[in-house]
Amino acid sequence: MSTNIEFLHADQIGGCVTLISTDTTKICIDFGENLPGSKYKEALEVEGLTSGEQQYDAVFFTHYHGDHIGRFDKILPGIPLYMSQMCRYSLLNIYHALAQHDAQYNRQIEILEDKTRNHVLWPQQAVQVGDIKVTPYTIDHSAEAAMMFLIETPDKRILHMGDFRTHGFMGEKLKKLLLHYVLGLQLRYKPVDILITEGTNMTREEQGMLTESELFQQERALLSQHKLVFCICSSTNFIRLRNFYRAARAAHKVVLASGYMLKQVQSYYQYKLDLYAYLNNCKQDREFRLSGMYSLLLDKEALQDKLACKLQEKKLRERGALIFLSGTQAAEKLQRLVEKYNDLQPLVIYSQWSGYIKDKETEYYNAELAEACAACNTVQLHTSGHASKEVVEEIIRLVNPREYVAIIHSEQAEIRYRQY
Repeated sequence: MSTNIEFLHADQIGGCVTLISTDTTKICIDFGENLPGSKYKEALEVEGLTSGEQQYDAVFFTHYHGDHIGRFDKILPGIPLYMSQMCRYSLLNIYHALAQHDAQYNRQIEILEDKTRNHVLWPQQAVQVGDIKVTPYTIDHSAEAAMMFLIETPDKRILHMGDFRTHGFMGEKLKKLLLHYVLGLQLRYKPVDILITEGTNMTREEQGMLTESELFQQERALLSQHKLVFCICSSTNFIRLRNFYRAARAAHKVVLASGYMLKQVQSYYQYKLDLYAYLNNCKQDREFRLSGMYSLLLDKEALQDKLACKLQEKKLRERGALIFLSGTQAAEKLQRLVEKYNDLQPLVIYSQWSGYIKDKETEYYNAELAEACAACNTVQLHTSGHASKEVVEEIIRLVNPREYVAIIHSEQAEIRYRQY
């Protein structure tokens, strides 16, 4: 009996798929969209997974970013899906928001709400699919509750790292996690045969990446120095949102965001309650209520004469505010609100990858957002969600797989057989 591993679209950042099979069982790790500017333009189709007669027994998702899970609805309906509760919450919020404008997204909602097909993964709770055992472990990434998978077949131990980093709040625990739970120690040592790791930053110049802790200190300083701050940030980068929220509360500022972003932040804290209940084997029936963060009304022309809007503006001018902006309308809202409150000398914090506003000759360049940021007092405060090249190499040496390392999710994808 032998284990077979196939990598699809591995030589690009995003849209990578890993297929693992034995004589009797087939599973898939991640099934997402190609990112703008990717090497491959056509959507990936896999016989037995997205078309034809069903051949796969399960699909496991490392996290909720679209390049890892964005095509889950294309998977044949008889194949079970496995993802974290945070992943499920985040996607439901996204598709409920989209369905308000286009009914076609109701299909994704139906799949996510179907508990007979969509199964929740919890840290270190192993899942047996045929003769393949998959154990998820929570790791640090810009997506909350991102997971790596230890995959055990009758003849192989495979470690799929997913997307990871070590400069987040949980990052320092990665080595201990690998040593104690994946590799074991001393007499209980269990080597990994094959390591599958991301290599996003293998070809990028990411010099001196800040830690999330260092970012938090800078956030606190800026929010204490400026009365009105706009933050352009991903609506699903929950650690970053949480830290800005805490910094604003410490500065006694009002925190404002879209209704959609509020739901996402509430889901993050709800997940924390659910995780606590799971780890402590207790019942969880509480619904989290977010305090001090409110729905942004000041950008809505139809509400300008309403009492609630006037009260919100009064609080903003008295106490100052942190206003989160994200999505396709971020540039237009930023321009309008900065002009409206220009007398407060607002600061704009751009807390996303710089490529979106700097790489002009690419598909992912956002000209409107770049122009809006350039017209304001803007600072960038961001750090990568991915491990540096040095950290990837360090993890490879630590795990030291017996057969080979597969570097995927990289423009410099490669297979390294045991020669290092």
